[in-house]
Amino acid sequence: MSAPDRPAPDAAAPDSAAPDHRRWLQLTLDLAREAQQAGSAPVGAVLVDASGHEVARGRNRVGEAQTPEHVGKASVAHAEMDLYFSVGKLENPQSLTLYTSLEPCLMCGGASALLGVGRVVWVTDDPWGGSGRLIAWADHPAMQDTEVLPTPDPDLERQGALLFAPEARRAFPDEGWALWRKRYPTETADL
Repeated sequence: MSAPDRPAPDAAAPDSAAPDHRRWLQLTLDLAREAQQAGSAPVGAVLVDASGHEVARGRNRVGEAQTPEHVGKASVAHAEMDLYFSVGKLENPQSLTLYTSLEPCLMCGGASALLGVGRVVWVTDDPWGGSGRLIAWADHPAMQDTEVLPTPDPDLERQGALLFAPEARRAFPDEGWALWRKRYPTETADL
């Protein structure tokens, strides 16, 4: 999958040279592993402010029971939605960065843009379920002010692909699995 077109950074958007992407992306992978251990798809997300402080974190909870604190056993219980439901109203969303272990789907990518999040950074492309397969991030009017940085760390990208590939094989139709095998041939070879 080619990198999405990126709009010019907005003056209010976070400074793309400043954050420690690796630190936050590693945390998303840790949260993805927690989700997997709890019986959900391995996806994690962290929201970080412009000062580099964690605002909220979430993980996929689709395979888990619903609790008063978290939406569970629902198709909307994705890691990013878990994060957004827990944080409530976002203050200065244009200054926030969403880090996620997997390219956001249309629901999560759309929610991020509609909430006005300034930047979205992910570890691993999702050639089947990611927003970029259906619409270029920068082509959607709601996403014009959202900077998108896909897979900035090749080592973490490989870890993320190895972690999510079994879920992609299990959950996606043949067409989706074929796209995963094409995008990540080494990481899917033994599945």
